[in-house]
Amino acid sequence: MDASLKLKYLECLNRMQGKDYLAAIISFGAAPTIKGRKPSSLIAFSGRRKNLFALWHCYKQEICLEFNLEYCELKDGAEIAIVLFYRRKMLERYLGNSRNLDFLNSLGYQEAVTLDEKLQLLKSRFALTCTHEVGIFLGFPVEDVKGFIENKGKNYLLSRYWKVYRNRERAELLFRIYDEATLDAASAVIRYSEGYNSMRD
Repeated sequence: MDASLKLKYLECLNRMQGKDYLAAIISFGAAPTIKGRKPSSLIAFSGRRKNLFALWHCYKQEICLEFNLEYCELKDGAEIAIVLFYRRKMLERYLGNSRNLDFLNSLGYQEAVTLDEKLQLLKSRFALTCTHEVGIFLGFPVEDVKGFIENKGKNYLLSRYWKVYRNRERAELLFRIYDEATLDAASAVIRYSEGYNSMRD
């Protein structure tokens, strides 16, 4: 994202409060998923900044309905919630891909047949540690998830939305698509903020 646009977006974000602030955070953080370009996105809400944790619990149903997203709270502790936002049909298709399914089954997902069962198993495993298979749920190529495990996070070709170990060209294309979605989201937040403030003046 252009530096001046990013600064403007952050300035607008800082002026927001309550539900508007939470919606802006989700619209940006989950932009590729909202736009239907990525099966899911992961966002953490803490109590440190404008108490996003409390805002999430107050407005989550309303905002997810507005964005046409479903969610799974992988962690929901005292002061932090880690939430997977997803498009059901898109995520089902991605997890149903034979290579992805074989990888998940190798990690103990054989009995988790439905998407909801897979998400519940992911949640139970995520409670103990940030498990590697979360990358599959996030739409990362299985060879890159395996590469990350085999290389212990080192020796990658490229690192942006995830660490890339094979097919750099495909990853760069996807990154551009995701960047376009986040750029659109940032621009929408700026337009909303400026319109809202002009109405108040």
